[in-house]
Amino acid sequence: MNIAWITVRRWGDFCSTTTNALASGLVARGHKLTILNGDAAKVHADLPWKHIALDQSSFPGRNGASLALNASRWFQKNKSNTFDAVIVDWPLAPRVAAELTKQNLKMILMDRSPPADVSLLGKLQWRVWRKAWNLVNRGIIEHGTVVSPAHKEFVQQRCSVNPNMIDSIPAGVNLGHFSPRNKTFNGVWKMVYHGRLDKHRGVLALPMLVQKLLNHGVQVQLTLIGQGDAFEALESIAANQKAISISPSKSIAEISTILESHHIGLLPMPNTPVWSIASPLKRSEYLASGLMIYGVDHAGHRLNNTSDEWFRLSPMEDFHTKAIEWLSGLNEAHARDGCLAARTYAEKHCSWEKSVEALELVLQSKSKAE
Repeated sequence: MNIAWITVRRWGDFCSTTTNALASGLVARGHKLTILNGDAAKVHADLPWKHIALDQSSFPGRNGASLALNASRWFQKNKSNTFDAVIVDWPLAPRVAAELTKQNLKMILMDRSPPADVSLLGKLQWRVWRKAWNLVNRGIIEHGTVVSPAHKEFVQQRCSVNPNMIDSIPAGVNLGHFSPRNKTFNGVWKMVYHGRLDKHRGVLALPMLVQKLLNHGVQVQLTLIGQGDAFEALESIAANQKAISISPSKSIAEISTILESHHIGLLPMPNTPVWSIASPLKRSEYLASGLMIYGVDHAGHRLNNTSDEWFRLSPMEDFHTKAIEWLSGLNEAHARDGCLAARTYAEKHCSWEKSVEALELVLQSKSKAE
């Protein structure tokens, strides 16, 4: 197939992991791919697809609108394209759908998450999100994709979309980038969280978790990696607590190396609508690195066929208490066995290959080439 993908993701962003993995997977399966986004042409010079560099405003609130406008203009000037299907990220869909419909191009909506921002801008983005899914509901966009069954149910409830018009493309992991090696246990449980350090992600509960564990005689160290509106508060706490270290965002290669030496990956995101429908990348990366997982119990964190010996989730109100109970009963054998079980699970269930296959099936069923 000849596929185009109009995306808000930039390859320099930490959030481009999914787009890059799915795009690379499609090309590896023999499909021709064109990426249209706001990156400079040189960013994609050595990547295995054609790239169209679009102008994009840097003014907050205008990023998506300007990108969508310039994407539409590109299609207006290139009507001789032979795309079998066009993947469109939801923030761009309402503004590009009209031109693509004129050209009788088959569109697939890509929704990796509804708006997560709790600011005024985030509230405005909800309107765009609903408009995007309304296009699927009306049949203007052929099909929609989400990250999880809970996400699918959320879309159905909010937008009344036919469930047969939605498929789940879960987050995966590149198993070759993450390894469980270098794990030793010297009596100190090494816990880690990486990703956005935003207050609404529950990360401010983690320093208190460390203190309570220490108070109960459980030796722990916490590593925090990322940036966000909670970074300064966490940095201030870390300055007075030797068991906590914090650093800004790092590359995938650096994160992989750090995860190798840790035992437990943390998922503190609360049971709110945004996080309860998510499929967090870090969860798969933790598992591929042989980390046991501890987090808040909700649909966005749960996985089928796991064991609470190495994959433990607790209600928000018991997050600290249950962690103390669990860690107090663990020993070196649990660390070793948990590492093996987590990696084995990732190899069976979390490869990007499964996600790419799911996306390919959607494209094949809805494209001009079907």
